[in-house]
Amino acid sequence: MHQMNAGRPDLNLLVVFDAIGRTGSVTLAAERLSLSQPAVSHALNRFRDLMDDPLFVRNGNRLEPTRHAAQMIPEVRRILEHVGSVLAPSTFDPLTASHTFRIGASDYTMISVLPALVRAVRTQAPNVRLDIQSMGETTLARLKTGDIDLTFIGADPPGGTLKSQELFRERFTGLLCARHPLAVRAGQNAVTLDDYLAFPHVMVSFRDPRQSPIDARLAALGRKRSIAVTTPNFASNVASITGTDLIMSLPSRVAANTMREDLIQFDLPLDVPDYPYSLLWHTRSDQDQAMIWLRGVAVSISQRT
Repeated sequence: MHQMNAGRPDLNLLVVFDAIGRTGSVTLAAERLSLSQPAVSHALNRFRDLMDDPLFVRNGNRLEPTRHAAQMIPEVRRILEHVGSVLAPSTFDPLTASHTFRIGASDYTMISVLPALVRAVRTQAPNVRLDIQSMGETTLARLKTGDIDLTFIGADPPGGTLKSQELFRERFTGLLCARHPLAVRAGQNAVTLDDYLAFPHVMVSFRDPRQSPIDARLAALGRKRSIAVTTPNFASNVASITGTDLIMSLPSRVAANTMREDLIQFDLPLDVPDYPYSLLWHTRSDQDQAMIWLRGVAVSISQRT
């Protein structure tokens, strides 16, 4: 029974062994591997010592494998093929891939970004699955642990191990019912700050303890709006203003995707800074070909919408 001598095996010896097994010649193996003949001979001798077997014996002009080497050849080739597949650059073909992407999405994302993203993914990668999960307090932690692959953020990115790419700048706009007392002014984009503050407002009740940009701007002016209704999402807010005197302030892309004939959109009568809306992912997936493709799709649809 042949046993390998002590010492760490060298993968290069397997490559040389395989080349000689295929060519039956040290010279041809050297040409195949772009090595010198002495280098291949030296490697063969090292492997012979390591395996305690001649491995190849000359039969005329050809080197023939010993019985032990003949048994090794198919296994060595399987090892080399496996190593080659592991070390080969990863590829992603959207037409044939059956990948599952886990995406953290806020109410804003589901209304403003996901519809176009889903259409693009279905068109380009029909076998890909999108697992959309609601964002919450643990979203960034789950992104760091790998429970989700990608999310979006409407604020300055946190940095660190999380990488980001800005998709667009978002701004706030106003929305009210077509039967609202301010409907005519809103249709003319003539709503004043006093008009805006004279009526009750509906807003989304995010768990973010920070003051909303609109309320922060009003506070800087020494003013304050009256909040009559809070709901957990934008869709509920839009439904709440129908047939009421409520005013809703919301991101412009949400307004564009929820507009109806009985609603009127208007410019806010105060200067609220716009803000970045970005993709967010962990550095571990930065070079992953599937994730690079998905991020590219998200960037592309964001530039078109």
